[in-house]
Parts: sequence; C-alpha cells; structure tokens
Amino acid sequence: MKLSEVSLQQLINQLLGNQMSTAFRNKSVVTNEISRDIQLSKDKIAVAPVIRHLLATVISNARNGEIYISAERFRDIIILHVQDRNNYNGYALDYSIKAMETEATSAGGSLTIEGAQKRVVNISLSFPSQAGHTTYDC
Repeated sequence: MKLSEVSLQQLINQLLGNQMSTAFRNKSVVTNEISRDIQLSKDKIAVAPVIRHLLATVISNARNGEIYISAERFRDIIILHVQDRNNYNGYALDYSIKAMETEATSAGGSLTIEGAQKRVVNISLSFPSQAGHTTYDC
C-alpha cells in the first residue's frame, strides 16, 4: 500500500463510526467484509460523501437489519455492495436510494438497488478505481 492510498475497508469503518449508534438503536448488525487489498487514492476520494450518505440511508431504514458490506475491484472500477438480509421498509429505502442517484453520478459513480420490496435488498455503488487513469477531484 502506498502512503497516498487508503484502504476502502478502513474508509468504510470510519464512515460507519458515526452510524453505529443508529444501528444499535435500530437493533441492526453491520458487517464490513471488504478486503484490505482494495485501495483508493487519498486525494481522489470524491465518492466518500456518497458512500457516507448510502450507509446512513441503509442503516436508518433498517430494523433488526443484517447489513453486509463488500466490494469487488475490476480493472478500472470498484463496486461497493451493501446488502440488508432483513429488509424492513423497502419502499422508503428504494425512494431514498433513487434520490441519491444524481449525487452518485456527480461523484463519477453509478448507484443501483435490486429487490427493494423483498426480504433481501442489494444496493451497488460502482465508481472508478481511482488508481488508474480515470480520477475525479474532490
């Protein structure tokens, strides 16, 4: 890991810090399954506010939630997956996630939600790996 990079796992842990009281109050468990190997450039993390908003939205809409966060890195893209395996209020979550699509696009990413009205909901945020040629300034 270069000094100019930050682990996505570490970033997620930091962003979750402010949300843990809400998760506790909503009786939800959040598990960060992201590998330490997925790195982002510290000076190019334009997507961090979108991730913060995404996590806050999922956690605030969860009741007895089982929230799992994972990520995959492809050549030029990272896909962040947020899954609630005990979806409580899919309509509100779907509305809130769709309202974030413009924010995600402005940060260079793309946001999708699948299964909003099912027990297991999957939300994906894809964005440039930022380690390659495509970067977005904060």
